[in-house]
This record gives sequence, C-alpha cells and structure tokens, in this order.
Amino acid sequence: MSCKLINTFLNYSYCSYSFFPLFSLQKFENLIDLNFDNCQILTRIPDVSDLPNLEKLSFERCESVIAVDDSIGFLNKLKILKAQHCTKLRRFPPLNLPSLKVLQLSYCYSLENFPEILGKMGNIRELYLFKVGIKELPVSFQNLTGLHRLYAFCNSLQLNSSVLTSSLTEFYAYGCKEWKWINSKDGEEVGSRVSAINSFEIELCDLNDDIFSAGFTQLTTVTSLNLSCTDITFIPECIKEFHHLNDLDVSFCERLEEIRGLPPNLRKFRAIDCRSLTSSSSSMLLNKVLSCF
Repeated sequence: MSCKLINTFLNYSYCSYSFFPLFSLQKFENLIDLNFDNCQILTRIPDVSDLPNLEKLSFERCESVIAVDDSIGFLNKLKILKAQHCTKLRRFPPLNLPSLKVLQLSYCYSLENFPEILGKMGNIRELYLFKVGIKELPVSFQNLTGLHRLYAFCNSLQLNSSVLTSSLTEFYAYGCKEWKWINSKDGEEVGSRVSAINSFEIELCDLNDDIFSAGFTQLTTVTSLNLSCTDITFIPECIKEFHHLNDLDVSFCERLEEIRGLPPNLRKFRAIDCRSLTSSSSSMLLNKVLSCF
C-alpha cells in the first residue's frame, strides 16, 4: 500500500488489505487529484460532492468496484476521469462535466451503458472504447461537441449515427454490430448534421447493405472509407458523389458482387479476395484503371 497525502493530492492505490479505512472527504475540499488505482478491496466509488476543486479522478484496475456514485458526474472542474479495467462495473452515472478532457472506460467488460451526457462537453478530443459491454451509444452522445476521433472495439456495440457528432473527423470501429441511421426528434437524420468527418472505417463488423440507406449520402465529406471484412453485396451508385474520397477499401468482403459506381477522385482502391465479384464489375474496375494511364 502507498498512501501519500498532501493538501491537493490523495493516493490510496494498491490497497488490498481486508479493511478499507473510512475517512471524511470533507477534510479535503481543496483536493485536485484523487487516485484509487489498483485498490482491490474498494467496491464503490464514494460520494465526492464535497470535492468541488477535483481535477483528476482515477480508479483504474479496481476489479471489485461495482458502483460509482452519481456525484462524480457533476464535478465542474474535473478534467481527467479514468476507470479502465474495472471489470465488474456495470453502470456508469450520467455526466455533466464541462471541463472534462480525458474519459477512459476501456476494458470494463461488464459495463452495459455509456453514460448519458447531460450537458455540452466540448473539451474531449478523442475517445477509445475497447472491450466494453456497451450495447449502444445514447443520442446524448452528440453533446460531446469537441470530439474529433472515436475508436470502438466492442463486440456487443450496435453502431448508429448518433456517434457522428458535428466535430468528428475520424471514426474507426472494429468487430462491432450493424450500423443504423437513426432519426432525431424533428424527423431529420442525425447524420445530416455531419460536416467534418474525413475518415470512416468499419472493419470486421456485422454490417450489411443497410448502411447504404438514405443517410449514407451524409458521408460525402470522407476522404477515406473502409468497409472491409463486412457483408455488403454492392457498392452503391451514389458513391460517385463522394468527390473527396480518394481511399476506398472493401477487401475480404466475400459477398460483394456488384460495383455500381466509383468516386471520381479515387487514388487507392483495395478489393482483396472479393471472390463473389461479377465479371462486369471486374471489367469496370479494369477500365477505370486503364483510363488513368
């Protein structure tokens, strides 16, 4: 056990003994850094409402934690929140953290929900969701208004267009569920608000031709599109309108049969081991290549 206590920093990591001492957090109202990393006896992250100046809270690898107090979601000055490898944690409280820059929830295998985002949170630039049990992302995900990069590696996660915040420039998903375009309350597609995304990659996901519904045209800003190792059977004709797209990868799409169009400024195209591709589509590709010389 290490226990370092000063006016602004409290480290209670590596606490693995059977008795976890209780203390009043009211004594530490000026605390800015609270660390419970590797504290195996800790089962609940306590009420921190008496720590208004807290800027960093970490309880990584606390494998016995099953609950997090709701007060964590209302710390106005909190900048860093780390909860990776809390393997028994199932629920995360709603968040309204305007100062938050870092949110780490990866490897929380039992986590069933992504926290509701109650207010605009514009300081988080990138988010990694690796190996969590989250099944879907809430529409309130759109409140992460400064998010530029999102990486998701979650077998149970059903993808939908709520992840496409207006600020997002890079989206990468690996091994996730199918993609769905969802509608906002006013009937407009959520994807219609997307304007900045330039890299859209969904690899080895349970994905079919539904991705090419009306909302697909909201991705016309992309420069890189990766749909490899998915179950798509065609590339739609509307992709001709993707004037910024110069890198397209549909490799190992074993059911891909038909290519109805290609973007006009394509520079890199990969269709490795697309064994169902028709001869007419193969000829079109060959003619496209020859026309470039």
